Amino acid sequence: MLEALIFDVDGTVAETEGLHRRAFNLAFERHGVGLRWDEREYRRLLRVHGGKERIARSLAEHEEPRPPPEVAAIHATKTRIYEELLEAEGAPWRPGVHRLMAEAPRAGLRLAIATTTSEANLEPLFAPVLGAGWRRRFEAIVTGDQVARKKPAPDVYLEALRRLHLAPLEAVAFEDSRAGVEAARAAGIPVVAMPSRWLAGDDLSGADIVLEHLGDAGALWAESHPAVNNRWLSARQLAAWHARRFDAAPDRSTHARRTRCPPPA
Repeated sequence: MLEALIFDVDGTVAETEGLHRRAFNLAFERHGVGLRWDEREYRRLLRVHGGKERIARSLAEHEEPRPPPEVAAIHATKTRIYEELLEAEGAPWRPGVHRLMAEAPRAGLRLAIATTTSEANLEPLFAPVLGAGWRRRFEAIVTGDQVARKKPAPDVYLEALRRLHLAPLEAVAFEDSRAGVEAARAAGIPVVAMPSRWLAGDDLSGADIVLEHLGDAGALWAESHPAVNNRWLSARQLAAWHARRFDAAPDRSTHARRTRCPPPA
């Protein structure tokens, strides 16, 4: 039976990567680093998971390697700048995410976060939407700096399951990238994928359902989705779909055919 919803953050909850890119570039300027990532370069580097790892890869590619403490200092500056940009400008949440998080407790579902992003990046994104006590809504919050390996390794999802005291098939993960889908699947968790505009073209075929977004009253899908017989994803319909697909399944090898949301009009 479905017990919990586990959300990725960047690209899934909100399209935050534009602010991240600007923060990286401002941090490079402040540290005298000869890097400047345009949108095309940043999209490529998004396949490298983790901010420090992304910086180190780009520096190595430009033959400007820096020692780990210096990379960490650049990343710390970037994190502070990102928080400032997010607090000043905000980042609109993707359609349906806030609604589904509100519906989940009423449907008896618990909430968790499993993300590669840093802990410091969460407060300015979640507090303006969910309020100062937003952390109390989530029974597990696992970030990339709390585990040994980042996505596509399953570590953040395995740790979330451990804290929730759940088996993999008792949860559903929400992701926007191939690496995120692979991480959740490696942990044995069913996946709902919503491609981010920053990762357009990412292969999300490993997800159990692929949606344009979760849907809201003002942002309905063009057609009813066959898995939930609706034009948005509600908590109760998600639980019913999960029961049909997984309650009798001993492991992921018994997964039925994956479904994909009809394209938008």
